[in-house]
Amino acid sequence: MERVWDLIGDPNRHPQWWPMVLEVEGLPRIEQDATYRQVTRSPTGSIETTFKIEELDEMREIKVTCTDYGTYARWLITEAQDATFAHVEVGFESDRASLGLLRAPLAKRYLRAWADASLAGLRRAIEAGRDGSAAPTASREG
Repeated sequence: MERVWDLIGDPNRHPQWWPMVLEVEGLPRIEQDATYRQVTRSPTGSIETTFKIEELDEMREIKVTCTDYGTYARWLITEAQDATFAHVEVGFESDRASLGLLRAPLAKRYLRAWADASLAGLRRAIEAGRDGSAAPTASREG
């Protein structure tokens, strides 16, 4: 569980596994309400946005929100039956997030693909650093 949390709970490590996250800067301490800059790969190049840690429960939950566009990801992890379960919920906190580009059907597909790619990246990172413990079991919501 600690290895999973080390990747999920530290935004500085998100570029190691989270698809499209290229760089995180300006986050010396991981704490609720902290903000940081994130460089993300986009279809037109890369964009730099501000994120805020909205919720943080050490070893259990983190929610990060893009303050520029209103997108968010909320990760919950739990340990059961010698496995770590990771659940991700991704979404838009406001209509502004879609910027008129992502209508309901397209937005739903986009969020599902984002959640699936995030869970797959997390699994690959855990398996690459495997020391004999199980990779997380994953679920998504979006």
